[in-house]
Amino acid sequence: MPIQTQPQVTQVHIDPYSFLAEIQVLSGNPVQNYNKDTNEYEPDRSLIPCVLMPYISVMDPEGLMNGSQAITGAEWYEGAPKANGSNRIVNNDDYAISATGKPAYSLTVRKNIDYNSPVEIYCIFSITDKRKNTQEKFERSIPFRTTLFDSNNYSLKINRPKGWTINPLEVTPNSKGEWLFDITAQVYSGEDKVADTNAAYWWQVLDGTAWRDFTDDELEICVSGKNANGTWGRTLTLDARFFRNISVRVRGAYYTGARPSSPTSDEMQATTSIKVEMPGTLRADIRQTKGVKLTSRMNTPVGYECILSYNKQLIGTNKDDLFIIDWHAKSAKPGSDAVNVGRGRTVEFIPSNYSFDPLYPISVYASIRMYAVTALVTNAENKVLSMSDGKLVIISKYE
Repeated sequence: MPIQTQPQVTQVHIDPYSFLAEIQVLSGNPVQNYNKDTNEYEPDRSLIPCVLMPYISVMDPEGLMNGSQAITGAEWYEGAPKANGSNRIVNNDDYAISATGKPAYSLTVRKNIDYNSPVEIYCIFSITDKRKNTQEKFERSIPFRTTLFDSNNYSLKINRPKGWTINPLEVTPNSKGEWLFDITAQVYSGEDKVADTNAAYWWQVLDGTAWRDFTDDELEICVSGKNANGTWGRTLTLDARFFRNISVRVRGAYYTGARPSSPTSDEMQATTSIKVEMPGTLRADIRQTKGVKLTSRMNTPVGYECILSYNKQLIGTNKDDLFIIDWHAKSAKPGSDAVNVGRGRTVEFIPSNYSFDPLYPISVYASIRMYAVTALVTNAENKVLSMSDGKLVIISKYE
């Protein structure tokens, strides 16, 4: 009599595949423009519809279903699919599924989208998994939106951020020694620049908590930007030497005919704030260049050099006008005071000239004041002083 063994089950293992699923735009554009002047959509989808098609590409490790796969079913929704299917798209005046001459399961969109109400079109679509002979479903979406063009939709922009810093070490003065920086404004109609013949500008400075016009002294020495007829142009030029902190604003207006004498709206304005300061990475060190070994009579010349750097880069002597470097020497003898032995990037002196006690060593250090601001010189009555040629007197301040 034959003997039969117990059966053993052999499992079929199907490796998962990787895929790329998306909604492709076959024609048209999911983004429209609405021209408020003409009350027209560009493009008008009733004339140039947008055609969508689900797409999936598979990479099968077993090689049975590589590449683009045929779509075997698709459901389209206006917005995220609802459980009750109330927003499922059906054939109507706005939409057509599998329209004549279009691929099966494609969606033809004839609907113009309101610029205040963007729409997300969803699709749940399926393919056949040929290895298991089952249907696999996927979900993807694509946004439809409309941008607005309104010739009366005016705005004002400037080419500077809300806040920015000027590093004196990186400024390249012009031939007059000025630190000139421009702030340029532009009135826009929608996304189009308005010509200077139809745009008016007014520039002001923040004084405490209130905006004010620039003074005549400021306009003479550190601010420019007015036209020959006394009106402001769209570019303000500042000499940054005269400011440590400054906030300026520009107001604008669109006009035809006569230029308005003042802004017509508080909405069209832009502001920017500027800080002028040395970088926090500025460093100072000294090294001895002469007289390392001092005789007992202390009549050996000694020399020192101040080394300035920031961001690990040496600062050249062309920036010496931004620093006042005073050198001091002090004896270690109790009760001794520090004495000034020179000024500048380098110093040399003979210690015996300052009556230091040879029984005690001396220490040398540099005291460095950095450029802060350039200011107008005034008299006791707080009136600005001027030279014989009429130019105002200015002075650099250090701290």
